[in-house]
Amino acid sequence: MIAPSDRQPIIVADAGPLIRLAAAGILDTVRGLNRRIVLVDRVEDEVVGDLTRPFAADIAAWIAGLGDAALRVETVVGIGVASLRARSRTPQDEALLKSALRDSGEQALREFVGHWHPEDAASAVVLYEDHKVATLFLDVDFPVTLMTTRAFVATATRWGINQDAVLALESIADRYDLKPALMAEIDPTQPVDLRMLPRPLPPQR
Repeated sequence: MIAPSDRQPIIVADAGPLIRLAAAGILDTVRGLNRRIVLVDRVEDEVVGDLTRPFAADIAAWIAGLGDAALRVETVVGIGVASLRARSRTPQDEALLKSALRDSGEQALREFVGHWHPEDAASAVVLYEDHKVATLFLDVDFPVTLMTTRAFVATATRWGINQDAVLALESIADRYDLKPALMAEIDPTQPVDLRMLPRPLPPQR
């Protein structure tokens, strides 16, 4: 189980957690849990590529304010999408771009983690809403903690990072789908076939 003393980067796996935390007004709570925040190119583009989208400007300002706390990562997935967008496209290219964009944030993050060997952190935290993310990370070769947005804010509240985080997130539950508070600890020494998908957080005493 992760602890407040852990020094692990948070990896925001998809746009969902960022958007939901921004909508709840608790986006900066992310900085309180870990020392470094990883932003892969495709996830960043999904949340701030169009500043007319809800909360995109807020997230862009937050990213700009992170400074050295952010690790912004370029991926082959992101480069491919950018290349397709930049050129004159045939109908076949349009179909290819549409296919490339599907789940591109999760795929770009998985690409990054697949080649990442943390030196100053023992493990990684992955925040997600899309269930596909959890399956992408089951076979990593270093420790990973998978957390839904609800699990993250419950942890932030329990650790005293933001006592209002749970209430703030629940205040937007009528506007945004929120997965239950699910979490899994991926142990790389365990055979992949025996690793468990995220489960409900145990009751807090």
